[in-house]
Amino acid sequence: MASRTELISSRKKELLDKGFPRGIVNKSMEWALGSAEGMARYVTKHAADDNPGVSLDKLTNQFLPQYLTDAETWIRSFGHEPKLSK
Repeated sequence: MASRTELISSRKKELLDKGFPRGIVNKSMEWALGSAEGMARYVTKHAADDNPGVSLDKLTNQFLPQYLTDAETWIRSFGHEPKLSK
């Protein structure tokens, strides 16, 4: 499995290559990571009694790909559209 940094870097490149503005792409990567970390914290908080071996980092890495996929929808929700068409 790719590292967290590799996943973010790859998705960032995809969105920039589509023509989305760099600033909003950077923000969307922060949003995706923050959302994945937040969800992982929520799950570990509520699952600690049932599964004490749950790792915050492992869960974050499991949630991150979906949030990276959703980053494009997040960007578009602010009215940004790609400048390039491929």
